[in-house]
Amino acid sequence: MAESRRVSSGGILAVVGYVSTAVVIWIALAAPGAAGASQSGAISERASGTAYASGYVALVGHGWGHGRGMGQWGALGYALSAKSYPWLLGHYYGGTSPGTVGNPDIRVAINGNDGKDVIVTSQSAFSVAGIQFSPGEAALMYLTASAGVWGIEVSSSCAGGPSHTWTPVGSAQDPVAVPSDQSAAASSSQVLQLCQVGGNMWLRGDIQAWDYSASARTVNVVPLESYLQGVVPAEMPAYWGQLGQPGPQSEPWGFQALEAQAVAARSYVMADLGRLGYADICNTDSCQSYLGMGVESPITNAAIAATAGQVRIFASGRVAATEYSSSTGGYTAGGTFPAVVDAGDSVCVPNACNPHHTWRVAIAVSAIEGAYPQVGTLKAVVVTKRNGYGSLGGRVESLVLEGSRGSVTLAGYQFAYTFGLQSNWFAVTSVPSGGVGGYWMAGGHGGVFSFGDAHFYGSMGSRPLNAPIVGIAGVPGGGGYWLVASDGGVFSFGDAHFYGSMGSRPLNAPIVGIAGVPGGGGYWLVASDGGVFSFGDAHFYGSMGSRPLNAPIVGIAGVPGGGGYWLVASDGGVFSFGAAHFFGSMGSHPLNAPIVGIAGVPGGGGYWLVASDGGVFSFGDAHFFGSLGSHPPSSPVGGITATLAGQGYLIYGASGSVDSFGDAPQFGDLPTTLNGYGGRIVGLAVRT
Repeated sequence: MAESRRVSSGGILAVVGYVSTAVVIWIALAAPGAAGASQSGAISERASGTAYASGYVALVGHGWGHGRGMGQWGALGYALSAKSYPWLLGHYYGGTSPGTVGNPDIRVAINGNDGKDVIVTSQSAFSVAGIQFSPGEAALMYLTASAGVWGIEVSSSCAGGPSHTWTPVGSAQDPVAVPSDQSAAASSSQVLQLCQVGGNMWLRGDIQAWDYSASARTVNVVPLESYLQGVVPAEMPAYWGQLGQPGPQSEPWGFQALEAQAVAARSYVMADLGRLGYADICNTDSCQSYLGMGVESPITNAAIAATAGQVRIFASGRVAATEYSSSTGGYTAGGTFPAVVDAGDSVCVPNACNPHHTWRVAIAVSAIEGAYPQVGTLKAVVVTKRNGYGSLGGRVESLVLEGSRGSVTLAGYQFAYTFGLQSNWFAVTSVPSGGVGGYWMAGGHGGVFSFGDAHFYGSMGSRPLNAPIVGIAGVPGGGGYWLVASDGGVFSFGDAHFYGSMGSRPLNAPIVGIAGVPGGGGYWLVASDGGVFSFGDAHFYGSMGSRPLNAPIVGIAGVPGGGGYWLVASDGGVFSFGAAHFFGSMGSHPLNAPIVGIAGVPGGGGYWLVASDGGVFSFGDAHFFGSLGSHPPSSPVGGITATLAGQGYLIYGASGSVDSFGDAPQFGDLPTTLNGYGGRIVGLAVRT
């Protein structure tokens, strides 16, 4: 099926409860295989006790939708990098070539009216089964006891209400309502309106009442190109066509994504005409979103007209069923079309930053046990097979829920559907709680200390430094980390790639922090004067570098999707940029000790600030889980790091102490004394 970018991911993933009982957890990570290779046991979690390690199962995932064929966010990303729509179609739909079709009538089932009477009206004269109706009148068609025969009645409007009356005017076999103007140029006052409780639909073409196995159906009979005018803007935002620099056809490069969408939507419907028996396609996300004339836009109409009749065909000449989804997560799923890297999926520009490239969510263990009571008490979620495409080993093909009474084997898409996940590309991260499997601490002398499942990938502890280390950031998947020094030098270890630094460039103020983008493709550095420096996929959204500050900046935190960041000053002032919303600050409040760090809620709806005395201040959706404010630490607090589930945080001290709150685990403190550069811990990064 083609999938709409507007599909809701559902609202079932609330974290409920926290189990503090200590249990032993192990996690087995298979080495990433070559693209396309199936992986068995790619990621698994298991508790050695009788219950799951925490009150929820935390997940990290990629993409939104089935991932087959074109990714709509990816198409935009590629288009903005100067890729034309023919290139986009060739990339996502391998094995196809350009073809053409005519402009036949398409029969669209209006699913929202299934089983209901068909009521139409128009601001112009219209007819139903040859019976004439005046402007503003409404025609009611209801299915009678005789097969295919519909009664037809007239009223002054379709407003309804107790005093509303209908007058019979005839009957007909599967009657058709015909507007005064059936042309593609018909205005909203000339087309038919399908009357519905939630609001009328303005539809080009005819509307037919259809008897489908003694059940009422509503069918919009509309020319293909007119049909697309109600599909393309329902599937892809029209404003995308206005993004980017000038490109082909004297349009911005984003227009190429709309043209690719037009061709994909046209091909999809033409590939399987009559798929529903009584109709060629439906108007919902299970087919293609079609909202009629109400969503038409001059921009998408132009993209449709510019590609009129164009489709993708196989070598046999058959039109390809060009499926698409909102976000592939960075790699298409394969199937009819070869799986390919979708580098455009990580697009993040002003007004268009893909929030689905990487996502995190937590499922209550009680919800899993309720959906699958046969497992009893949940003990483990074990991924047994992946498709091998992309990070984490790719999309989940199968998994096992293990419990005290037995186990249940599920396909990845079944698990995703049951719990409203954005896609079946996910990994379990709740090891043992909060989605945190371990953490690294960095010392000012460049040493790195690993705890839990956070592996050691190297350090600068034995190498000469021009300036002290001031921060650390980990990459998604836990395969590496970056260190940053106060002179802007960046040092990468493990899977953390080097994207540049400020080490050889003059700075107005020292660097004080680093934050990585969610996909691991870049990072931001922030200086004490509020200057922000972006590298790799980290986009620049603004800074405080040229603005007066009451106190120096001490930290930075990015929002999910990488679309923005917050800066925090030592007086508690918070400054938001890009998609980072402002939820409040301590800038105008008296403090017992200076602020030293900030951590964002994984969903982007809030943040925590921490002071050097361990006091914690929460804003937005960031809940307060406790602090050290009433129990001052033996050494100043260095900062705060949130758990991946957003239900807790870790506070680390300059001496290497770690205190956990909420769902945050505790894997240990630093047992040694640091030497050099003041002998202090300067950063903590959690392993994902």
